[in-house]
Amino acid sequence: MRTVFPAHRIYLIVAILPWLALLGWLASVSWFLTDDAFISFRYVRNLLEGHGLVFNVGERVEGYSNFLWVLELAAVWGILGIKPEHAAPWLSVIYTAGTIAALLWWAWRTPSLRGRGLTAWMALGLVCSSATFAVWTSGGGLETRQFTFFIVLAVVGLALYRGSQWGLLTASLSLAAAALTRPEGPLIAALCCGWFAVQRMVDAGRPRLDWRELAFLVAPFAILIGAHFLFRYAYYGEWLPNTYYAKHVRPWYESGFRYLWAAALETGLYLLLPLALVALRERWREYRDGTCALILLIIVVHIAYVMRIGGDHFEYRPLDFYWPLLALPAAVGIVHLGGRIAGQVQRIRTMARVRILSSPPAWALLLFVPVIFYSSAMQAALLFEGAKINERITGIHIELDEDNAGWLLSAPGMPALVAISNDLRYSVGRQTVGSRFVEHREFADLMIAKWQPYENMERGIIPDDAVMVAGSIGVQFFYLPELTVIDSLGLTDATVARNPVTHPNRVRSMAHDRSAPPGYLEERGVNIIVHPLAATVEQAFERGNYAAPVGANLWMPFDSDYPEWVSSGFAGRDLRIRARFSITEPSGNDLLYDGRFYVGERFLGSFDVGLDGWILEGSAVTNHADHALYRDQQPIRGNLGSGFLTSYHPDERDNATGKARSPEFTAGPDQLLAFRIAGGAGDDVGVRLLADGEQVAVWHGRNTERFNAVMYALDGMAGQRLQLELFDNATGGWGHIMLDHVVLMRSAPTT
Repeated sequence: MRTVFPAHRIYLIVAILPWLALLGWLASVSWFLTDDAFISFRYVRNLLEGHGLVFNVGERVEGYSNFLWVLELAAVWGILGIKPEHAAPWLSVIYTAGTIAALLWWAWRTPSLRGRGLTAWMALGLVCSSATFAVWTSGGGLETRQFTFFIVLAVVGLALYRGSQWGLLTASLSLAAAALTRPEGPLIAALCCGWFAVQRMVDAGRPRLDWRELAFLVAPFAILIGAHFLFRYAYYGEWLPNTYYAKHVRPWYESGFRYLWAAALETGLYLLLPLALVALRERWREYRDGTCALILLIIVVHIAYVMRIGGDHFEYRPLDFYWPLLALPAAVGIVHLGGRIAGQVQRIRTMARVRILSSPPAWALLLFVPVIFYSSAMQAALLFEGAKINERITGIHIELDEDNAGWLLSAPGMPALVAISNDLRYSVGRQTVGSRFVEHREFADLMIAKWQPYENMERGIIPDDAVMVAGSIGVQFFYLPELTVIDSLGLTDATVARNPVTHPNRVRSMAHDRSAPPGYLEERGVNIIVHPLAATVEQAFERGNYAAPVGANLWMPFDSDYPEWVSSGFAGRDLRIRARFSITEPSGNDLLYDGRFYVGERFLGSFDVGLDGWILEGSAVTNHADHALYRDQQPIRGNLGSGFLTSYHPDERDNATGKARSPEFTAGPDQLLAFRIAGGAGDDVGVRLLADGEQVAVWHGRNTERFNAVMYALDGMAGQRLQLELFDNATGGWGHIMLDHVVLMRSAPTT
C-alpha cells in the first residue's frame, strides 16, 4: 500500500518543531512596539477619515517610506476594525511564518541538494536561534518583516522557477512589493534582474538571453513602481519621500563600518558569509547553480549601502533579510564541509585501519554546533539582558561581562569577540545608532500609558489653529489626531527636512540631525504644548499652566506662550489658569500653587536690562539679550522678554562652563519662589537654592529649549540667607542651562 505521507517527512516535521518553539519564545521575550511605527499609524487614520495620506490635515508631506504597509494597515482597520497598533505586530508574525515556509520550500525543492532533510533542519535552526531575527518578528509595528518576506520570496522564485513565466511573474511582483515596503527595494530588484540575465545565459548554455523572459521579470515591477513614483510626484510634489531628505545628511562611512562590524560579531555574519561562499563553489561547480551568487551579491551591495548611510537607528533592522537568505547556503556549506572531512577521515581510517567517525551527516552536525553557538550565543545574551530592563532608559548600553555572561565568555575566543562588540555597540550607541529594542519598547510603553487616554476625547476641543512642535511625533499624535504638529526632526515636515546640517559626522545623531531653521516655528504659528491627561485640575496644574475639561474627571493640561490666543481659542469653555506673568510689574504675576494664591512681590532677576545684580563666574553664562547670535542653538521658546541667563556660550556652545549667583535675599513664612528654566537635564547643569550656604533644592532642564515654570514654597526658611545659583559644569550635548523671570511672591487672599 502506498504511503500517503512519507515517514521521513514526519520525522522532519517533528525535528523542526523545537526550532519553531525556540523562535516563538525569543519573539515573546522581545515583543515590542516602537514610537516610530505610530507615525505611519497616523497616516492610516487620516486616510480612513477621508483626509488623504497626510500627517497633518491639509499638508501633503510623505513622512513615511512604507507605502504598501500603510495601505495594508488601513485595509485591516477599515475592513476588520483592528487598529494598527494591534494589527501591525501580528501582520509581522504572519510574514514571519511566510518567510519560514518559503525557506523550507526552498530547501525541499532545490535540485540535487545533498542531505536535504539535514540541510533544511540546520537552515531553520540558524534562523530560529537568531535573537536578532526574533526581535523583528513582532517588528515593533514596523514593516521590517514584510520586506524580508518579499525579498526571500523573490529569491526563492528566481532560484527554483526562473524557467517559468509564472515563477518570473511571482518574483517580479514580490520585488515590487518589497520596493513599495522599503526604499532599498529597487536596488535589490536591479541586482536580481542583472543576476537573472547572466544566470539564464548559463542555464541555456548559449550566450543569448530570451528577452521575453526578462520582460516577465522586469515589466510588472517597472509598471507598479513607475506608477507609484508618478503618484508620489502628483500627490506630494516630490520624486522621493520626505524621509529621505530628513535622514540623508551626507555619507557616514565611519558609523556604518562600526554598525556593520558590531552586527557581524553579534550575529555570526563572519561565519555565515564564508559558509555561503563554500556553498556557491559547490553548487556552481556541480550544477551551474548561481543562487548563492545572487544572495552574496545582494548582501554585499546592501552592506555597501548600509555603510554609506551610517547604519540605522534600530538594532540591525535593515539587515533582517540576511538571516533567512544566508541560512540555506550556510547549511549547504556545512554539509559540504562535513562530507569533505568525512572523506578525509575515511581515507585515514582505511590506511591506518583504526575506528574513526567517518559519517558525513555526523561530521556536518559536529560543525553545526560551533557555528550555531558562535552565531547566536552573543545575540541571546544581549536579548535577555535587555529584556530585564523595565524602565525608560535613553541611550541604553548593555555591557556583557563575567557577571551577566560568564557562560559566554568561557567559550574559546569569546572574550575577545565580546570585548570588541561591547566597544563597538557603545561607540555607535552614543550617536543613536543601533539602539536596542528594549529602549524603544520602554519608551513606547511609557508614551502609550500617558497618551492613549486621549483616544476617546471628544473632537473639536482643541482649536483648529492649534500648532505644536515636537521631536517625538509617534504615539502622542496618533492619539491627538486633530492637532497640527511640526516635526522638529523633519520626518513629516518638508522645510525642516531640507534645513542644512553643518555639524561634522563625529557629533551627528542618526535620524536626529535636522532642526527647524531660524524663525520657522514662529512662521508656522506654534502656539501650544499639550501634556498627558489629568484626573483633577490640581494634577493638570502640575503639568501645565492651563487646564481644559475634556470629559468626566478628565482635564487636558497645556502650555502656551500666547495668552490672547488661548482666551480666543478656548472661549466659552471652563478654562482654568494656574499662573499669569508680567515682565513689567512684579504685582502683575499671580498664580495658584498647592491650593494657595500668590502674587508677585519683587523681581529677583528679570534680566531684560543687565544682570540684576547676579555675579558671574567662568565664561559660560551670558545674558541672551546681549548677543545677536548663539551658534547652532535650537529655537528657544517660552522666555518672557528678550533677556535671560544662559550658559550656552555664543561661540563655544555647550563646551563652556561657569556659574551665576543671585544677590542674597530673605523670605517670609508665606512666600514662594517662581522662575522659568530650560536646557539640559543632566546632574552637572541646573539651578539650586542655597540657604545659609547649603543646598536645599535643585532643578534641571528637560533637554529642551522651551522654558518651563518652577514654583517652590519657602515656608520654613524665614529669616535665612537665601541665594539662587545657576551652575554649568558640563560639556557636550545639552551641557547648558537657561534661567528667566525669577520672582519672589507672597500669599494673598483668593479673589
